[in-house]
Amino acid sequence: MLLQQDVEQALITLLGILIGTIVIALILYLATLVIISSRKARDKVILIIIEALITVLILPLVIGVIASVLGELGTVLAALRVDGGGDPSFLPRLAIIFGFLILLAMTKFFLDTTWGSALWISILTLFVLYILLTLVPELYDLFSIGL
Repeated sequence: MLLQQDVEQALITLLGILIGTIVIALILYLATLVIISSRKARDKVILIIIEALITVLILPLVIGVIASVLGELGTVLAALRVDGGGDPSFLPRLAIIFGFLILLAMTKFFLDTTWGSALWISILTLFVLYILLTLVPELYDLFSIGL
């Protein structure tokens, strides 16, 4: 995908990856600082950056694949309904929940913390990211590289 773009578009894509990684790493670092401790946040800086990079690059792709699979499954299940399957399937909307659970597991194992702390860090990260993307909607186009 990146190799098929011209130079200007490739630079914008790389800039989006870099900005997305920095923003998410900063949010994860601050959430770890507040929820767990400053020592844990300082000790796990590299792992926080790796988790942010995975969140920016791989997580949107995985969520897209899960949504596609759930969409096909929902289409099959809708066709099996008695009323003929006229309504759309809402099954692909579950992909966001799977994305949150993947982020939760990554936070738990990258930061080597309890499930409770990982849950609050993941929720706070997504909450701050949602507020940031609501206030500056142009960042959404920059962050949605994998989609």
